[in-house]
Amino acid sequence: MRKIVFILVCLAFFILAGCVTPVQNYYEPFGATNNPVGSKVGEALDSEGGILQAALNGGITRISTVDIKYTLYRGVYTRTFVVSGE
Repeated sequence: MRKIVFILVCLAFFILAGCVTPVQNYYEPFGATNNPVGSKVGEALDSEGGILQAALNGGITRISTVDIKYTLYRGVYTRTFVVSGE
């Protein structure tokens, strides 16, 4: 009986521990131009169209910087482009 209770407790622990996986973000500078840094910022996932879609989402016509934000969630990386400009 004790073995069964111990196994059930361990199983419950591992199931619940999988639900609290931390999300890790880190940024990598990708590119910059001579354009002045503006106040507008746009973001888009790589699968949504990348840099062009990020600029369109932020209403940016002159790109000044491009960063790539990598997010690790449960072993899967996603790549988001962060564009700033005017």
